[in-house]
Amino acid sequence: MYKVYCDFDETVTQRDVGLQILQRFGTPLATEVWADLENGSESAAECYRIACGTVEHADRSAFEKLIDEQHLRPGFLEFVQFCKECAIEVHIVSDGLSAYIRRILEKHGLGHLPVWTNKVELLEDGSLSVEFPNEREGCRRCASCKCARLLTSSADEDTIVYVGDGYSDHCPVRMADVVFARATLLRQCGELGIPHHPFSDFHEVQAILQNYLRDRPKYRREQAHRRRNELIMME
Repeated sequence: MYKVYCDFDETVTQRDVGLQILQRFGTPLATEVWADLENGSESAAECYRIACGTVEHADRSAFEKLIDEQHLRPGFLEFVQFCKECAIEVHIVSDGLSAYIRRILEKHGLGHLPVWTNKVELLEDGSLSVEFPNEREGCRRCASCKCARLLTSSADEDTIVYVGDGYSDHCPVRMADVVFARATLLRQCGELGIPHHPFSDFHEVQAILQNYLRDRPKYRREQAHRRRNELIMME
C-alpha cells in the first residue's frame, strides 16, 4: 500500500507560516536562535523554546488574520482528493506549530488529515504554550521527529512517498521509497544520491504518483528499506 507523508510549511503552504508568526510577534532573537541549530549548540526543541518564548502579548485577531491569509500550494486539494479515491493515506508531518496547521487545514476542509507536529498554541495572554509530544531522544534536527511518524504508521510492505522542501525533511527522505523534493531538499537529495522528483506544485506530484501506481504498484527502494530497519533496531 502506498502512503504519503507531506511536510507543511512551504510544501503544503506556499510560505513558511511559522517563520512569519515568529517574525511578526516575536523579537529578533526568535529568528536569530536558529543559527545555534546549524552550529550544533542547540537542538531544534531548544531553539523553539527560545523562539516561542519571545512572543508576548500577541493580538489574537492579528495572529489569526496572518494565518488565514496563507495560500496552499497549487494542486494540493486535488491531490488529497486523488489519494482518497485511490485509498492512499495522506499524513501531514511538520516541525512547525499546531497553532496554524490545524486552522489552515480546517479552513480548506482538510481537518480530517492526521497531523504530526509540535503542540504550540496561542494563550489568552498572547504568549505561546510549547510542548513537544513527538520529540525523540537522539534526534536534534527536529523537535517533532518525522522519522518516528513514518516508522510507527507504516508497515514493512508499504511504499512510502515523501514530499518536502527543507531542513527537517533531510532525515525522513532517507527512509522514503518515492521522494518529491524542492528548494534545499532538492540539493540535499542530489548530494546524498537519493532518487527524487523535483516539483513545483501538487499537480506534478499527482501525475508522477499516478504513473507509479500504474507501473509499480508494490515499489520499494532497497536503500530506504534498509534505513528503516536500521532505525527500528536502534530504538
